[in-house]
Amino acid sequence: MQDLNDCLASYLHRVRRLEGKIQEHLEKKVPQVRDWGHYFKTTEELQAQIFANYVNNACIMLEVDSADDFRVKYEPELVMCQSMKRDIDGLCKVTDDTNITQLQLEMEMKALKEELLFIKKNLEEEVKGLQGQIGSSGLTMEVDASKSQDLSKIMADIWA
Repeated sequence: MQDLNDCLASYLHRVRRLEGKIQEHLEKKVPQVRDWGHYFKTTEELQAQIFANYVNNACIMLEVDSADDFRVKYEPELVMCQSMKRDIDGLCKVTDDTNITQLQLEMEMKALKEELLFIKKNLEEEVKGLQGQIGSSGLTMEVDASKSQDLSKIMADIWA
């Protein structure tokens, strides 16, 4: 019986040792429970960045569309503005030409007035000289003027 006890003890010892090896083997072979929390946090951050980029891209696309709309409106306005600038430049040239012509005409008018005064002065001197000659010669002069027609009445008759 002693042999059986020894055999049983040896068997139990061997079973415990094998169970320990099996346990060690299972611990090595079984994947350990990992902490995936930091991966989830990183994933959430990346998803937030993707969403933010998506929103940012949508805003940029909206701005591009708005810029295109403004460009479409700007081009005809630019053409109209350039046309108006050309018109204004042309009108400024016409105004300058008119001012130059006005100055020339004013100078010509001044010269003609001076010439008129000179002619009147000469005429008065000639008239005085001729009157003096007539007065000294004893000649009398009478003017027989027939009754003149009323020009305003004639014009009114023509217009009527």
